[in-house]
Amino acid sequence: MKKRDFIFLSVFLGSCLAAQEKKDSLTEIQEIIVTGKAPISKERVSRKQLESRNLGQDIPFLLKNNISVVSTSDAGAGVGYTGVRIRGSDQTRINVTLDGVPVNDAESQGPFWINLPDLASSLSNLTIQRGVGTSTEGTGSFGASINAQTQTPSEEPYFQTDQSLGSFNTRKHTFGLGTGNFFDEALKIDARVSFIKSDGYIDRASSDLFSYYVHGIYKKNRTQIGFMAFGGKEKTYQAWNGIDAETMKVKRTSNSCGAIYDDNGNIARYYDNETDNYSQNHYHLYLEQKLKENWAFRSTLFYTKGKGYYEEYKQSAKLIDYELENIILGSDTISRTDLIRRQWLNNDFYGIINRLSGNWNKLNLEFGLGANVYEGYHYGEVIWAEYFSNGNLHHEYYRNKAQKNEVSGYVKALYNLTELWEVFGDVQYRNIHYSGHDIPGGESIYKNGGDINFSENYGFVNPKIGVSRKIHNGALYLTYGMAHREPSRDDILDNENVKAELMHNVEVGIQQNSSKFTYSVNGYGMYYIDQLVLSGKINDTGGFIRENSGKSFRIGIELSVGYQLSSKLQITANSTISSNKNIDFKKETESGLVNLGDTDIAFSPNYIGNLGIEWKPVKNLTGRWLNQYIGSQYMSNEKNKIGKLDGYFTSDLIIEYSPKLFNTKNFSLKLVMNNLFDTLYESNGYYYGETPYYYPQAGFNFLTGISIKF
Repeated sequence: MKKRDFIFLSVFLGSCLAAQEKKDSLTEIQEIIVTGKAPISKERVSRKQLESRNLGQDIPFLLKNNISVVSTSDAGAGVGYTGVRIRGSDQTRINVTLDGVPVNDAESQGPFWINLPDLASSLSNLTIQRGVGTSTEGTGSFGASINAQTQTPSEEPYFQTDQSLGSFNTRKHTFGLGTGNFFDEALKIDARVSFIKSDGYIDRASSDLFSYYVHGIYKKNRTQIGFMAFGGKEKTYQAWNGIDAETMKVKRTSNSCGAIYDDNGNIARYYDNETDNYSQNHYHLYLEQKLKENWAFRSTLFYTKGKGYYEEYKQSAKLIDYELENIILGSDTISRTDLIRRQWLNNDFYGIINRLSGNWNKLNLEFGLGANVYEGYHYGEVIWAEYFSNGNLHHEYYRNKAQKNEVSGYVKALYNLTELWEVFGDVQYRNIHYSGHDIPGGESIYKNGGDINFSENYGFVNPKIGVSRKIHNGALYLTYGMAHREPSRDDILDNENVKAELMHNVEVGIQQNSSKFTYSVNGYGMYYIDQLVLSGKINDTGGFIRENSGKSFRIGIELSVGYQLSSKLQITANSTISSNKNIDFKKETESGLVNLGDTDIAFSPNYIGNLGIEWKPVKNLTGRWLNQYIGSQYMSNEKNKIGKLDGYFTSDLIIEYSPKLFNTKNFSLKLVMNNLFDTLYESNGYYYGETPYYYPQAGFNFLTGISIKF
């Protein structure tokens, strides 16, 4: 079969079919659960699915073939800084929780997967809700949410090791153990440590990652008390700059980060410590109490501590920008110098989450109440500068603090009108106070446009309502939801008059499943007022700048299917066809405000398709062939064809052999071959001035591993 014919087949099947997870099936296809649950669009990703390709890559790459998902990596190979978009919404707009506790950074609003390497090894499942979804704690969902659940500690003692290696000198070493039940069968503890390293596809885009996880549960009668501590530490060589088109033609892996230039503008060498360094530690203490008459209460205290910096070599930097005085050398006045700076973030995030759930006759109810506080210190120091005594300064040149306080609550209800009809309601209230200010004696020179001193209050009511009707082996559903969202810190600093956002979301769909065939069709409409969309530009710290776009919308249809041809062969496919538009988009130019009309929203492909084939030729041997096509994307909201990301097709092959060996509880050998056809593609980029820069992704690469559990 020719490559173009295979691409056509993948796209056609992905467009015409719809997929649904079926428990205990060969590939455990995704599902949209309606009956007995909220009538929303969701996929449940099982532990088995995560394990099948968890050989070192971050969660965005483990989810790359899910419905409406696009994954990207700065280093190009899925290790280090990675990101995920769902329905075109970037991860700053995706609410991520772990056991109900917010994971998103309260200020930037996005999850940093790099701070939680190998988190997948500690998960029991992960659910993706597309659209508004149901109410959760933390940053409001404004396109999708990812709800991860950790494993319950094992009741039997075990030791497990997972070892893998692959392209770009990538390797992962994971060790886990469990005590099993002890202390009168009431206590059990699991623990894990992981070490991940990779040189990256891009030059010098290395990653050195460490993570740990400890989870203990004490259970007696109706009471369960748990404590969980987990976290990670990372050191990555920066690969944030991307590559311009001309350089990419010569060398796709070129990385300008850390470059030191000679007087002729040529690269003389690279600074060897142009790195990002950060550690993050999470602590959860929770109580679960089963009450009478099918009611249960859960309360969680949580604390997240993060601290780190990124280091940069700056050439010919203005001394005044760093609160340094000019230097007099003889008759010369030195106002510029080479220097090395560190920009720090030291933050604390803590709070409490309470949930009461149960049922009364035909009514299922859930009440939630939570509060959290974020305190973030931003400061920078010059650690070395030419012309200064000994060069070593450790001179602080700015310091400021941001604080964000939030109180939120929700009520969810599901009522069985009849044996066939269910009505769902969900209303959430969020109250947020967000402020930033100088520290006495500190400086406020580090800003991108807005005032570092700000104080904002937001009060949001987010209602959802839906109805579902059971049909043979499935259901029909219709849901409406409203969501509000506050700007992030960068939004405030990058835009003087930034506004909060509002979205109206409608979801309508059908799903059915049988022993061999299962499908779902979901239509959605998302209408935004003052949506903050990626402008295609970056600020002086490498962050993507967003801007209010006035009115905009996303409409589309998500289709998926799974068909069990035999006990050994199964086919799955999913597809998203969408239109994503800014309405009467206006651009500020030198001659005034120009109306560009309806333009495409940046980084929002109109087509995403996946085709998967799973085959079990012999006992204990499984092969999965996963194929994806992503349509073309604009990198700004101005529909600028210069710099447009072309559509691309990738194909991955996963082979797993799990024989029963010796006295092991589990033994498996895995081989993951990514991008089989060595496609050259870019999944992300930005504009610096009028020049587009891209993030090339790796061509053919592989990972192989062994997992043993005793």
